[in-house]
Amino acid sequence: MAVVQISRIQIRRGQKNQGSGIPQLAGGELGWAVDSRELYIGNGSVAEGAPAVGNTKVITEHDDLFTLANTYSYLNGVTVQTGVSSTSPIKRTLQSRLDEMVNIRSFGANGDGTDQTIAIQRALDQLFLNPSTKGTEQSRVTLHVPAGVYKISSTLYIPPFTTIKGDGPMKTKFNMTGNAVAMKTVNGSSEPGNYADDSSSTSANQASGINLSGFTLQTASTTQPAIDLTTVRDSMFHMIQVTGTFATGDTITEANAGIKLSSLSSLVGTQKNKFEHVRVKNMCVGIVSDDDVYNNHFNCSYFENLGKGIVFGANTVINSPGQSTGPCKNKFTNSTFTDIDREGIVITTGTNNTSSMNVFEGVGNVGGNEGNATYSILDYSAGGNSSHEDIFNRTADLSYNQTFITTSPYVSEIKGRTSSTLGGAHSLEISEASSYTYLFRLPGDYSRTFEVEYTYYSTLVNAQRQGIMHFQLDKTNSNAITFVDDYNYQGDSVNEENLQFQAAMVDTNGNSSVDTLVVSMLNSTINDQGTFNFKIKYIS
Repeated sequence: MAVVQISRIQIRRGQKNQGSGIPQLAGGELGWAVDSRELYIGNGSVAEGAPAVGNTKVITEHDDLFTLANTYSYLNGVTVQTGVSSTSPIKRTLQSRLDEMVNIRSFGANGDGTDQTIAIQRALDQLFLNPSTKGTEQSRVTLHVPAGVYKISSTLYIPPFTTIKGDGPMKTKFNMTGNAVAMKTVNGSSEPGNYADDSSSTSANQASGINLSGFTLQTASTTQPAIDLTTVRDSMFHMIQVTGTFATGDTITEANAGIKLSSLSSLVGTQKNKFEHVRVKNMCVGIVSDDDVYNNHFNCSYFENLGKGIVFGANTVINSPGQSTGPCKNKFTNSTFTDIDREGIVITTGTNNTSSMNVFEGVGNVGGNEGNATYSILDYSAGGNSSHEDIFNRTADLSYNQTFITTSPYVSEIKGRTSSTLGGAHSLEISEASSYTYLFRLPGDYSRTFEVEYTYYSTLVNAQRQGIMHFQLDKTNSNAITFVDDYNYQGDSVNEENLQFQAAMVDTNGNSSVDTLVVSMLNSTINDQGTFNFKIKYIS
């Protein structure tokens, strides 16, 4: 028998926010709150088996599920005790759980390659400059930028305590298409859309606590820095890649740096920041600063295909605003400098900056090999800066590589007044030499003292020797050389005088100007088979 009609079902209805609100409904009775569009059903009595007297809310399309879902607990509160007891786990709303990390797509930046500038800046302003939370722990959230291409056409302003986390340099990409700074830090006096000038920075409001990680920043600008860190302290920059358009032979504009460090003053400045696994490539300069920037540390970073690597104090004017001393006490460690046209590090003003355990490959050759060496790798025109155990590819090539030993001048790894031990140990084979023969070379372009610590061991005869060669070169006194070989010998006395050394300045490229210090060897041990290991130290 077909059903042709169902009578209309009536349920109790009224306004939730009038009178005493939702009344107690009978067991199984429905009640509709017309003003809030909420549906309830009566629990029934305890005698009927209900756990409690009252009404139960029925979820509809008008309910906010996040406010109702208070059931999240870590690992469901079973494996790990999260509350005061195993039976009372800490429960949180899904809303609070999801709000722990904010996704940039919640502000409309979807990473599809179109211009995202307005959406990204809106996120930065509302999260970190919102007047209702600015300066409090509630504003110190993490802004997640998932994989994608985020085109930006004007400067993004980075407030204090900003944390931006991408999915990785090969995944999250900011693409600056305008001729402007891509990212610039501002102080805490800034407001959304109104960013304070650095002149208003103090130790209390300056940019600090910033954490940027996991993205590539590509810039088309050839005259502006990619990242301008203005009066920033106690911040972290990790797994960031900065790229530009520079190619070998291009004009080098020092303003076009991957990262620029600026300071308002020696007291309110860019200090105590850490850079880990930062890669800067295809920019005129990797890092630049003329200001009083102190105690910043670059570690395990990479500088590739640049005009210059690090440039400190090139345009410092002592006693100008923010330039009482120039850059001081900064460290570059365990990093790699590769294919850099001119110097890897230039320090014109500033002291106690340190380069240590870095590797320099193809630096100072303007795109050529070490036979084309034109510039020193480290230019310490300012005294009081140091290099410790840095490894220079140039040392092996210009010291004893037979391809260059008689044809290419030895341009110094380091220019300026410094005491530096070059990294890496060198090993040469020693054989019989009836006349003085080139063994190794040292730079002859500046007055300085060299110490060469060496060992000699013959496998043919009983002869071992350990010593230090001292070379004092005086360029102002007709390239005069003082050479002393101070050594200890063990072995048969008949062989002690067989190995002799001498030093001389030579004109390698035939331009009538001596340019290289050559150490030659005379070895009268017939058919000798030995090794000569040495390490070089500059003292100047």
